Amino acid sequence: MKIFSLLVFLIIAGCGQASEANNKTSKLTISAASSMSESLMELKEAFEAEYPTIELTYNFGGSGTLRRQIEQGAPIDLFFSASKRDYEALKEDGLIEKGTAILENKLVVITSDHVTLNSFEEFLQSDNEMAIGTPVAVPAGSYSKAVLQEMDVWEKLEERLVFTKDVQQVLTYVNDGAVDVGMVYLSDLYGAENVNILEEVNPSYHPPIEYFSASIQNGGSKKDEAIEIFYNYVQSEKSMELFERYGFQTKPKENE
Repeated sequence: MKIFSLLVFLIIAGCGQASEANNKTSKLTISAASSMSESLMELKEAFEAEYPTIELTYNFGGSGTLRRQIEQGAPIDLFFSASKRDYEALKEDGLIEKGTAILENKLVVITSDHVTLNSFEEFLQSDNEMAIGTPVAVPAGSYSKAVLQEMDVWEKLEERLVFTKDVQQVLTYVNDGAVDVGMVYLSDLYGAENVNILEEVNPSYHPPIEYFSASIQNGGSKKDEAIEIFYNYVQSEKSMELFERYGFQTKPKENE
């Protein structure tokens, strides 16, 4: 009888281990533009509640910096780029398994509650500083530079510009009073305190601001199923509604 009981215990334990192996958590590493940090953190909470066996870890930064990390072999499963240029560079190098444009954004000039300005033109007539993302590394900075060049004020402002590592740092500098104004995406203002929109930027002054979602070619990862699930989840109607709440504009799904 003791032998029989032992056999039953071993069988049950073995089944439990097999079940645990089948339910083993897949861990996905996702590089994403800093301007998506707030929305993607909320999306992570909703996604992991629905798919408890898939765990998401984010790596936020400027799209150019993140692209270079992927090119250098960083173990990234998915990439959210705020730059078509960086997305296309990875695609041309064969590093993207599949991808598509999913969102659009707008540029705005911001100032803090502590600064008295009535217009961007009034700022231009002053000697004060402006913060923008570093153009070569931060898409928002690249768009900002295009705007200032289109307005023919880039050279006039160049010595008064403070370049930042990402758009979140622009918000911090403006909020702390380190600079008078900054240029960020409209979506960056979700939840921001003590920051006001001074002006919306004319969209004809810069190329369309598009965000891309891409799964990264990583040599046949065993996590392919989890990657596919999250890739599709991001483009679901529920996720698009979430992004819209954060100030993004959604795009019709393109052919991949």
